[in-house]
Amino acid sequence: MVRQAIGARALSWCAASAALLLVPAAEPASAQGSFDPGFLPARAHYARDAACRPLRIRMPPGTHALPGSNRISPKPSEIPAGQGESAICFAYATADMISQRVGRVVSPLDVATKFYFADPDRLPEIRNPALRAHLRAHPRHRADIAWSRNATDIAREGNAHLHPFFDKLEGGEEAAAALLYNLGGLCEERDLPSHEGYAHFLRYFAALRFSSAVRAPRISYASLLGTVHKLRSRRADAFNAAWLRHVEARCRRQSLPVPLLPVSYRVAANQHEFMEMLEAGRPPGSRDVTRMLAIVDYALAHRRAPTIGYSWYILQDRDPSDPDLAADHSSTVIARRRSGGTCQYLVQDNTGEYCTRMRAGIRERCHHGRIWLTEDELKRTLYSVIYLR
Repeated sequence: MVRQAIGARALSWCAASAALLLVPAAEPASAQGSFDPGFLPARAHYARDAACRPLRIRMPPGTHALPGSNRISPKPSEIPAGQGESAICFAYATADMISQRVGRVVSPLDVATKFYFADPDRLPEIRNPALRAHLRAHPRHRADIAWSRNATDIAREGNAHLHPFFDKLEGGEEAAAALLYNLGGLCEERDLPSHEGYAHFLRYFAALRFSSAVRAPRISYASLLGTVHKLRSRRADAFNAAWLRHVEARCRRQSLPVPLLPVSYRVAANQHEFMEMLEAGRPPGSRDVTRMLAIVDYALAHRRAPTIGYSWYILQDRDPSDPDLAADHSSTVIARRRSGGTCQYLVQDNTGEYCTRMRAGIRERCHHGRIWLTEDELKRTLYSVIYLR
């Protein structure tokens, strides 16, 4: 299930008008939190919570450094990191899911980097019984990762020849991203800031793109041998290998306290396929839809933040000039409640869009980038759910 860019590329930060605090961006980490050292069963029984009992998952507090300054958001724990003009919402949602699992705020840019370039052949080398059992139970994980990488889009803006530069890659798959994040240790958001997408690294990327054009050597970079051919080119290899070195220089890697074992269920590969099913008169059956919501209920009840695939257009009207008809989007779910006689789920958006720009009825249930969506609203476009055991 591949996430693509939401329709409006230049989305604004929902809390941009908030007061700013003049403090160093690299504060001592407050992102460390508690985590559950245990694992949920590989084969679980999923059932809806008929009473829709209220609950909320605690997300680890963190900091969001603001691009171009030494300032941070005064209440970062209340404002989700935004993807800015990037098109990698899958990485932000996956980072939220991982952060909640391990009790530390991991960098979405690091999640995206590993998804595109980490070598899946290294996963069996990790000496963890739970991870090895997971890999044995999913023998197609390499093929699934390759498929999701090959489904990546490459942005044409400022990239007429469609070179697969890291910051021009769009879309990804959460379960594969979470599995690949077992490699190499975690990198916290404070080390590799991701708020507003690539905004912290615009000058670096511009210089790197120029140097890769004039100096792209005819060598094979070992750091890129584990990815697919679609994400390779002579110019892009020089760019991407340099970005990987930059990431490793910035990240103070820490061992994961638990292996990341994703569980996923879907009725479509992505939102576009979901729409094709509807147009063909083959909507998902009620059993499938109920199962997806039951998995969300199960994950929340067991202190896991599930990630869902759905349409951005549930939140905001499509601009008539926007060519993106599907608006594939990915978010984590962090709470549930009953309100007005219906079950509602709190979805943590990662676009940074203003609540005031959302649909009437939706904007009133939005606060600081988190939106209460009703069960019926989700049912209209929900096509996948992922959580970490």
